[in-house]
Amino acid sequence: MPTARLGCTLPGVVIDRRLQFIVGKGGVGKSTLTAALALSSAGQGRRTLMIELAAPGGVARLFDVTAAAGNEAVEVRPGLSLMWIEGESALAEYLSLVVPIKRLLRSVFSTRLYRVFVAAAPGLKELMAIGKIWYESQKIRADGSPQWERIFVDAGASGHSLQYLQMPSAAAATFQSGLVHRESLRVEALLKDAETTCVHVVATPEEMPLTEAAGIVAQLRDPLALALGDLIVNRCRPVAPAGVADALGKLAGIQTEPGDEPVKAALLGAAETALGWQRIQEQGLTRIRAETGIEPLRVPLLVREEFGLAEVEEMARVFDAGRQDSAARKKS
Repeated sequence: MPTARLGCTLPGVVIDRRLQFIVGKGGVGKSTLTAALALSSAGQGRRTLMIELAAPGGVARLFDVTAAAGNEAVEVRPGLSLMWIEGESALAEYLSLVVPIKRLLRSVFSTRLYRVFVAAAPGLKELMAIGKIWYESQKIRADGSPQWERIFVDAGASGHSLQYLQMPSAAAATFQSGLVHRESLRVEALLKDAETTCVHVVATPEEMPLTEAAGIVAQLRDPLALALGDLIVNRCRPVAPAGVADALGKLAGIQTEPGDEPVKAALLGAAETALGWQRIQEQGLTRIRAETGIEPLRVPLLVREEFGLAEVEEMARVFDAGRQDSAARKKS
Protein backbone atom coordinates (compact mmCIF):
# COMPACT_ATOMS: atom_id res chain seq x y z
CA MET A 1 0.00 0.00 0.00
CA PRO A 2 2.05 3.02 -1.18
CA THR A 3 1.78 5.67 1.50
CA ALA A 4 1.89 8.52 -1.01
CA ARG A 5 -1.58 7.50 -2.20
CA LEU A 6 -2.85 7.98 1.33
CA GLY A 7 -1.19 11.34 1.85
CA CYS A 8 1.04 9.89 4.59
CA THR A 9 4.55 11.22 5.22
CA LEU A 10 5.27 9.27 8.40
CA PRO A 11 8.41 7.10 8.10
CA GLY A 12 7.15 4.22 10.19
CA VAL A 13 7.48 4.67 13.93
CA VAL A 14 8.21 8.35 13.99
CA ILE A 15 11.41 8.64 16.00
CA ASP A 16 13.74 6.06 17.54
CA ARG A 17 13.43 6.98 21.23
CA ARG A 18 12.65 4.67 24.12
CA LEU A 19 10.21 7.11 25.79
CA GLN A 20 7.79 9.05 23.60
CA PHE A 21 5.05 11.40 24.83
CA ILE A 22 2.09 12.29 22.61
CA VAL A 23 0.44 15.65 23.38
CA GLY A 24 -2.03 17.97 21.67
CA LYS A 25 -5.45 19.57 21.83
CA GLY A 26 -8.33 17.32 22.85
CA GLY A 27 -10.01 15.51 19.98
CA VAL A 28 -7.09 15.44 17.53
CA GLY A 29 -6.56 11.67 17.78
CA LYS A 30 -3.75 11.35 20.35
CA SER A 31 -5.05 8.04 21.69
CA THR A 32 -5.42 6.63 18.19
CA LEU A 33 -1.89 7.66 17.26
CA THR A 34 -0.48 6.35 20.55
CA ALA A 35 -2.06 2.96 19.90
CA ALA A 36 -1.01 2.88 16.24
CA LEU A 37 2.60 3.81 17.01
CA ALA A 38 2.72 1.22 19.78
CA LEU A 39 1.24 -1.50 17.54
CA SER A 40 3.82 -0.69 14.87
CA SER A 41 6.60 -0.82 17.46
CA ALA A 42 5.43 -4.18 18.83
CA GLY A 43 5.12 -5.47 15.28
CA GLN A 44 8.84 -4.81 14.88
CA GLY A 45 9.53 -7.14 17.79
CA ARG A 46 10.10 -4.46 20.43
CA ARG A 47 8.69 -4.94 23.92
CA THR A 48 6.31 -2.00 24.02
CA LEU A 49 4.30 -0.30 26.77
CA MET A 50 1.42 2.14 26.27
CA ILE A 51 0.64 4.48 29.18
CA GLU A 52 -2.39 6.65 29.78
CA LEU A 53 -2.22 9.33 32.44
CA ALA A 54 -4.90 9.94 35.10
CA ALA A 55 -7.41 7.21 34.16
CA PRO A 56 -8.29 4.66 31.49
CA GLY A 57 -9.17 6.58 28.33
CA GLY A 58 -9.17 6.20 24.58
CA VAL A 59 -6.35 3.65 24.38
CA ALA A 60 -7.92 1.46 27.06
CA ARG A 61 -11.27 1.60 25.25
CA LEU A 62 -9.66 0.62 21.95
CA PHE A 63 -8.21 -2.52 23.53
CA ASP A 64 -11.26 -3.08 25.77
CA VAL A 65 -9.15 -2.99 28.94
CA THR A 66 -11.06 -0.37 30.91
CA ALA A 67 -10.96 -2.56 34.02
CA ALA A 68 -7.15 -2.65 34.09
CA ALA A 69 -5.63 -2.25 37.55
CA GLY A 70 -4.05 1.17 38.04
CA ASN A 71 -0.26 1.28 37.73
CA GLU A 72 -0.07 -2.37 36.59
CA ALA A 73 0.80 -3.34 33.00
CA VAL A 74 -1.74 -5.53 31.21
CA GLU A 75 -0.66 -7.40 28.07
CA VAL A 76 -3.09 -6.69 25.21
CA ARG A 77 -1.05 -8.25 22.39
CA PRO A 78 2.14 -10.32 22.32
CA GLY A 79 4.89 -7.87 23.21
CA LEU A 80 2.43 -5.00 23.77
CA SER A 81 1.14 -3.92 27.18
CA LEU A 82 -1.07 -1.16 28.53
CA MET A 83 -0.98 0.73 31.81
CA TRP A 84 -2.80 3.73 33.18
CA ILE A 85 -1.17 5.86 35.85
CA GLU A 86 -3.07 7.90 38.42
CA GLY A 87 -1.02 10.13 40.69
CA GLU A 88 -2.55 9.17 44.04
CA SER A 89 -2.10 5.43 43.49
CA ALA A 90 1.42 6.10 42.15
CA LEU A 91 2.19 7.92 45.40
CA ALA A 92 0.86 4.97 47.41
CA GLU A 93 3.03 2.59 45.38
CA TYR A 94 6.08 4.80 45.94
CA LEU A 95 5.47 4.96 49.69
CA SER A 96 5.17 1.17 49.79
CA LEU A 97 8.68 0.98 48.34
CA VAL A 98 10.27 3.37 50.84
CA VAL A 99 8.20 2.40 53.91
CA PRO A 100 8.53 -1.37 54.40
CA ILE A 101 6.20 -1.61 57.42
CA LYS A 102 2.85 -2.45 55.81
CA ARG A 103 0.82 -1.96 58.98
CA LEU A 104 2.17 1.58 59.31
CA LEU A 105 1.36 2.27 55.68
CA ARG A 106 -2.23 1.13 56.08
CA SER A 107 -2.71 3.46 59.02
CA VAL A 108 -1.19 6.37 57.05
CA PHE A 109 -3.40 5.77 54.01
CA SER A 110 -6.54 5.64 56.13
CA THR A 111 -6.04 9.00 57.81
CA ARG A 112 -8.04 12.02 56.74
CA LEU A 113 -4.92 14.18 56.92
CA TYR A 114 -3.20 12.05 54.26
CA ARG A 115 -6.19 12.28 51.91
CA VAL A 116 -6.45 16.05 52.38
CA PHE A 117 -2.72 16.44 51.80
CA VAL A 118 -2.81 14.43 48.56
CA ALA A 119 -5.80 16.39 47.28
CA ALA A 120 -4.35 19.79 48.18
CA ALA A 121 -0.63 19.44 47.49
CA PRO A 122 0.02 21.38 44.25
CA GLY A 123 1.48 19.19 41.54
CA LEU A 124 2.09 16.19 43.79
CA LYS A 125 -0.04 13.75 41.78
CA GLU A 126 1.48 14.93 38.49
CA LEU A 127 4.99 14.50 39.93
CA MET A 128 4.19 10.99 41.17
CA ALA A 129 2.70 10.00 37.81
CA ILE A 130 5.80 11.12 35.92
CA GLY A 131 7.92 9.42 38.58
CA LYS A 132 6.07 6.18 37.88
CA ILE A 133 6.92 6.53 34.18
CA TRP A 134 10.57 6.99 35.18
CA TYR A 135 10.33 3.83 37.28
CA GLU A 136 8.90 1.82 34.38
CA SER A 137 11.62 3.12 32.04
CA GLN A 138 14.32 1.86 34.43
CA LYS A 139 13.01 -1.71 34.77
CA ILE A 140 15.51 -4.37 33.73
CA ARG A 141 14.90 -8.02 32.79
CA ALA A 142 16.91 -10.93 34.14
CA ASP A 143 19.17 -10.86 31.06
CA GLY A 144 20.04 -7.20 31.66
CA SER A 145 17.92 -5.83 28.81
CA PRO A 146 15.24 -3.15 29.37
CA GLN A 147 11.82 -4.42 30.40
CA TRP A 148 10.33 -1.95 27.89
CA GLU A 149 12.17 -1.14 24.69
CA ARG A 150 9.56 1.48 23.75
CA ILE A 151 7.14 3.42 25.96
CA PHE A 152 4.41 5.56 24.37
CA VAL A 153 2.57 7.93 26.72
CA ASP A 154 -0.83 9.35 25.81
CA ALA A 155 -0.38 12.46 27.94
CA GLY A 156 -3.90 13.83 27.53
CA ALA A 157 -5.06 17.30 26.50
CA SER A 158 -2.27 19.83 26.13
CA GLY A 159 -2.94 21.97 29.21
CA HIS A 160 -2.78 19.04 31.61
CA SER A 161 -0.01 17.23 29.75
CA LEU A 162 2.28 20.25 29.98
CA GLN A 163 1.63 20.36 33.73
CA TYR A 164 2.88 16.77 33.95
CA LEU A 165 5.97 17.53 31.89
CA GLN A 166 6.97 20.67 33.76
CA MET A 167 6.37 19.34 37.28
CA PRO A 168 9.77 17.62 37.84
CA SER A 169 11.65 20.84 37.00
CA ALA A 170 9.32 22.91 39.16
CA ALA A 171 9.65 20.51 42.10
CA ALA A 172 13.44 20.37 41.80
CA ALA A 173 13.58 24.18 41.89
CA THR A 174 11.09 24.47 44.75
CA PHE A 175 12.67 21.86 47.04
CA GLN A 176 16.35 22.74 47.21
CA SER A 177 17.34 19.57 49.06
CA GLY A 178 15.95 16.34 50.43
CA LEU A 179 14.09 13.40 48.96
CA VAL A 180 11.70 15.34 46.69
CA HIS A 181 14.61 17.33 45.25
CA ARG A 182 16.63 14.20 44.49
CA GLU A 183 13.70 12.31 42.97
CA SER A 184 12.69 15.31 40.88
CA LEU A 185 16.20 15.68 39.49
CA ARG A 186 16.24 12.04 38.42
CA VAL A 187 12.93 12.34 36.60
CA GLU A 188 13.87 15.70 35.09
CA ALA A 189 17.10 14.19 33.74
CA LEU A 190 15.10 11.46 31.97
CA LEU A 191 12.67 13.94 30.39
CA LYS A 192 15.52 16.16 29.15
CA ASP A 193 17.64 13.30 27.80
CA ALA A 194 17.20 13.81 24.06
CA GLU A 195 18.78 10.41 23.38
CA THR A 196 15.97 8.69 25.29
CA THR A 197 12.90 10.94 25.36
CA CYS A 198 10.92 13.04 22.92
CA VAL A 199 7.54 14.76 22.84
CA HIS A 200 5.36 14.51 19.74
CA VAL A 201 2.81 17.27 19.15
CA VAL A 202 -0.41 16.24 17.40
CA ALA A 203 -2.93 18.43 15.57
CA THR A 204 -5.52 18.21 12.84
CA PRO A 205 -5.34 20.49 9.78
CA GLU A 206 -7.70 23.11 11.20
CA GLU A 207 -7.11 26.55 12.67
CA MET A 208 -7.60 25.97 16.41
CA PRO A 209 -5.71 22.64 16.73
CA LEU A 210 -2.82 24.02 14.65
CA THR A 211 -2.69 27.22 16.70
CA GLU A 212 -2.59 25.22 19.93
CA ALA A 213 0.07 22.89 18.48
CA ALA A 214 2.27 25.88 17.62
CA GLY A 215 1.91 27.10 21.20
CA ILE A 216 2.89 23.68 22.58
CA VAL A 217 5.98 23.59 20.36
CA ALA A 218 6.99 27.02 21.68
CA GLN A 219 6.58 25.89 25.31
CA LEU A 220 8.51 22.66 24.74
CA ARG A 221 11.38 24.74 23.40
CA ASP A 222 11.19 27.38 26.11
CA PRO A 223 10.71 27.27 29.06
CA LEU A 224 10.47 23.45 29.26
CA ALA A 225 13.57 22.75 27.13
CA LEU A 226 12.36 19.25 26.22
CA ALA A 227 13.33 17.31 23.11
CA LEU A 228 10.73 17.84 20.42
CA GLY A 229 9.78 14.76 18.46
CA ASP A 230 7.59 15.38 15.44
CA LEU A 231 4.75 17.70 14.64
CA ILE A 232 2.12 15.19 13.49
CA VAL A 233 -0.94 16.42 11.62
CA ASN A 234 -3.66 13.81 11.76
CA ARG A 235 -6.59 13.28 9.36
CA CYS A 236 -4.92 14.89 6.35
CA ARG A 237 -6.69 14.70 3.00
CA PRO A 238 -4.64 13.64 -0.02
CA VAL A 239 -3.62 16.49 -2.28
CA ALA A 240 -5.83 16.72 -5.37
CA PRO A 241 -4.05 15.89 -8.64
CA ALA A 242 -3.02 18.67 -10.98
CA GLY A 243 -5.70 19.71 -13.43
CA VAL A 244 -8.63 18.87 -11.18
CA ALA A 245 -9.96 22.44 -11.42
CA ASP A 246 -10.01 22.24 -15.24
CA ALA A 247 -11.75 18.87 -15.04
CA LEU A 248 -14.44 20.33 -12.80
CA GLY A 249 -14.88 23.22 -15.22
CA LYS A 250 -15.44 20.79 -18.06
CA LEU A 251 -17.87 18.78 -15.94
CA ALA A 252 -19.84 21.94 -15.20
CA GLY A 253 -20.12 22.65 -18.92
CA ILE A 254 -21.35 19.20 -19.93
CA GLN A 255 -24.90 19.07 -21.19
CA THR A 256 -26.83 16.49 -19.20
CA GLU A 257 -29.77 14.31 -20.05
CA PRO A 258 -33.12 15.21 -18.52
CA GLY A 259 -33.15 14.26 -14.85
CA ASP A 260 -29.33 14.01 -14.59
CA GLU A 261 -28.74 17.62 -13.53
CA PRO A 262 -29.14 16.87 -9.79
CA VAL A 263 -26.49 14.16 -10.08
CA LYS A 264 -24.07 16.54 -11.77
CA ALA A 265 -24.80 19.24 -9.19
CA ALA A 266 -24.15 16.78 -6.35
CA LEU A 267 -20.82 15.71 -7.88
CA LEU A 268 -19.72 19.30 -8.37
CA GLY A 269 -20.80 20.23 -4.84
CA ALA A 270 -18.92 17.33 -3.27
CA ALA A 271 -15.78 18.10 -5.27
CA GLU A 272 -15.87 21.79 -4.41
CA THR A 273 -16.36 20.99 -0.72
CA ALA A 274 -13.39 18.60 -0.79
CA LEU A 275 -11.23 21.20 -2.52
CA GLY A 276 -12.31 23.80 0.04
CA TRP A 277 -11.20 21.57 2.92
CA GLN A 278 -7.95 20.90 1.10
CA ARG A 279 -7.30 24.65 0.77
CA ILE A 280 -7.92 25.10 4.50
CA GLN A 281 -5.56 22.20 5.20
CA GLU A 282 -2.73 23.47 3.01
CA GLN A 283 -3.05 27.04 4.31
CA GLY A 284 -2.91 25.76 7.87
CA LEU A 285 0.11 23.57 7.20
CA THR A 286 1.90 26.45 5.51
CA ARG A 287 1.18 28.68 8.51
CA ILE A 288 2.40 26.24 11.16
CA ARG A 289 5.47 25.45 9.08
CA ALA A 290 6.31 29.16 9.08
CA GLU A 291 5.56 29.61 12.80
CA THR A 292 7.51 26.60 14.06
CA GLY A 293 10.14 26.00 11.40
CA ILE A 294 9.06 22.33 11.37
CA GLU A 295 7.87 20.30 8.39
CA PRO A 296 4.65 18.68 9.60
CA LEU A 297 4.28 14.93 9.19
CA ARG A 298 0.93 14.01 7.66
CA VAL A 299 -1.23 11.11 8.76
CA PRO A 300 -4.01 10.32 6.29
CA LEU A 301 -7.70 10.73 6.94
CA LEU A 302 -9.15 7.23 6.99
CA VAL A 303 -12.85 7.54 6.21
CA ARG A 304 -14.61 4.66 7.90
CA GLU A 305 -18.15 4.14 9.18
CA GLU A 306 -16.73 3.30 12.61
CA PHE A 307 -13.23 3.81 13.95
CA GLY A 308 -12.01 1.11 16.29
CA LEU A 309 -9.06 -1.18 16.85
CA ALA A 310 -9.21 -2.64 13.33
CA GLU A 311 -8.79 0.86 11.90
CA VAL A 312 -5.93 1.60 14.30
CA GLU A 313 -4.22 -1.58 13.11
CA GLU A 314 -4.72 -0.34 9.54
CA MET A 315 -3.04 2.94 10.54
CA ALA A 316 -0.15 0.97 12.06
CA ARG A 317 0.25 -0.84 8.73
CA VAL A 318 0.40 2.57 7.02
CA PHE A 319 3.25 3.50 9.38
CA ASP A 320 5.02 0.23 8.58
CA ALA A 321 4.63 0.86 4.84
CA GLY A 322 6.05 4.34 5.35
CA ARG A 323 9.08 2.90 7.12
CA GLN A 324 9.63 0.39 4.31
CA ASP A 325 9.29 3.13 1.67
CA SER A 326 11.79 5.25 3.57
CA ALA A 327 14.28 2.38 3.84
CA ALA A 328 13.91 1.60 0.13
CA ARG A 329 14.59 5.23 -0.81
CA LYS A 330 17.74 5.26 1.35
CA LYS A 331 19.04 2.12 -0.38
CA SER A 332 18.42 3.59 -3.82
